[in-house]
Amino acid sequence: MVIYRKQPGYIKFLKYTFIFLITLIPFLTAYKTADAETIIQDDAEIISSGEEKKLQDLCDKILKDYDTSVYIWTDNDISGGSNYGYAMEMFVATHPQKNVIILMVGMHPGDRIYEIQGYGIAQEMINNKRCGKILDKMHDDMVDGNYYSAMQVFCKESRTYMGRHPRLDSIIFSPVFQFVICLIAGIIPVAVIAYNSGGRTTTNSHTYLDVNNSKVIGSFDKYTHTTVKRTPKPHDNSTSGGGSSGGGGGSHSSGGGRSF
Repeated sequence: MVIYRKQPGYIKFLKYTFIFLITLIPFLTAYKTADAETIIQDDAEIISSGEEKKLQDLCDKILKDYDTSVYIWTDNDISGGSNYGYAMEMFVATHPQKNVIILMVGMHPGDRIYEIQGYGIAQEMINNKRCGKILDKMHDDMVDGNYYSAMQVFCKESRTYMGRHPRLDSIIFSPVFQFVICLIAGIIPVAVIAYNSGGRTTTNSHTYLDVNNSKVIGSFDKYTHTTVKRTPKPHDNSTSGGGSSGGGGGSHSSGGGRSF
C-alpha cells in the first residue's frame, strides 16, 4: 500500500514562488537593457558585412557587461573642418540610451577625421585622456586604411577601460613601476650588507700628525683674473599659440579628434 502525504501549505508556496521567479528573470534582464543597443551605421561603406558582424559581437560584449551602448558611425560628408562634435551629439540624441560610447569616422576627401566620445557612465570610465589614448592606438591603422582593425582596437580598448576605474591608470599601478620598486627594494639590503662586510679604515688625518706641535708658518694670496658674467635682457613674448578640437555643447568626454 502506498501512502501519500499532503505537503504543508508553506512548502507549496515556496515552490511556486521559486518557479515564478525563475520564469521572471529573463524579462527582468530584457527590461534592464530594453533601451540599450549596438548601432553600426557604415554610411561611408568602409567595412564589409562580415567585418560589421564581428564588430557587432565585440560591441555587444560591452553592452552585456556594462549596460552601455556602442555606436560606430561613418560618413562621407563629415570633415575635420566641420563641427563634427555637434554632429556626433545629434547622432547620439536620436537614440534613448544614456550610457553611450561613440566612434565617428568622417571620410570627407582630403579632410578625414575620426573621434571618440563618451556619454553617461562612459563619460567617467572613458574620460578625455582615455579617449585620446584609444585614438592614438588606432592612428596607424586609420592612416593605412585598415579601418576594421582600427575599429577592433576601439572596441577592445573601450571594453578594457569600462572594466577598470581611471584611478588605476596612475603610474604606481603600472607593472613596470612596481617591478622597479621591487628591484630597488631588493638591491638596497644587498648593498648595505656588502658595504658592511668589507674591512674598516682605522687611520685618519690625526694618526701621523702631532696636532700640539704643528702650526701654519706662512700664507699668501695670488690674484689671477676677474670673470664678468653678462645677463641677457629678457624679451617680451606676447604672442601665444593655441589649438581647438571639435565638440558640441552636451556633457561628454572627448578625445579631440584625429586627422588621418
